[in-house]
Amino acid sequence: ERFRILVIGNANAGKTTILEKVCHAQGRKPVYLNVSDLDSKLEPSASRGNHKIEHQFQYPTAHGFVFHDSRGFEAGGAVELQKVKDFIENRAKGGQLKDQLHAIWYCLPTSNDRGMTNAEMSLFESGTGNVPIIAIFTKMDALDQMARNQLMFNDDNLSREEIDEQVPNVAKAMFQEKYLKRLDEVKHKPRCVVLLRDMNKEDTNCDELIVRTSLALDRDTLKLFCLSILRNDIESRIKKVINR
Repeated sequence: ERFRILVIGNANAGKTTILEKVCHAQGRKPVYLNVSDLDSKLEPSASRGNHKIEHQFQYPTAHGFVFHDSRGFEAGGAVELQKVKDFIENRAKGGQLKDQLHAIWYCLPTSNDRGMTNAEMSLFESGTGNVPIIAIFTKMDALDQMARNQLMFNDDNLSREEIDEQVPNVAKAMFQEKYLKRLDEVKHKPRCVVLLRDMNKEDTNCDELIVRTSLALDRDTLKLFCLSILRNDIESRIKKVINR
């Protein structure tokens, strides 16, 4: 059985890093599937650069998961949004649970000054049916740096220790104003929100994402998700032993 996730986000949203950490696949390339039908066979074909949402891929270290990739809505606008909506609808018609779409991970970087655009908000306005959407805010450490810069600019008399002490609160206020406030206004709110930071560090994991995703699922998909996680963890441990 496979747990199927649609990963949405633009080119700098940190999608690849998240998937590599979830699948214990740092430095490993994904394997792409032939998508002539829902019962596809494994083939190292296609390219994520094609941005075809129907293309399935998985990592050799985590056969319990199948991913689909959407480039987000800034570049494609209404066209890309319609592709996502059609994909969600088509997958909802899948007869077997493994062929359906089980969750959406929407990756939104906080490493810019503009906050969330109307294009990025469009999915929350249109909705995703019964498929839970998890809003993943990436690069939260960049928001910490913005807060630090703001404190230094606004008050030259602050010591380094005082700045360090105030950064978390200022960064939290920035996040609430730029992101959470906008999510409170949308028609279809995400099932949950996950904040990720320091993803470039080797010891950083995505445990919170896994836990929050599980909490967003109904009973049937939760069971499938847990089995996929267990299978992922077992395969990872076996590979570590073999490579010693």
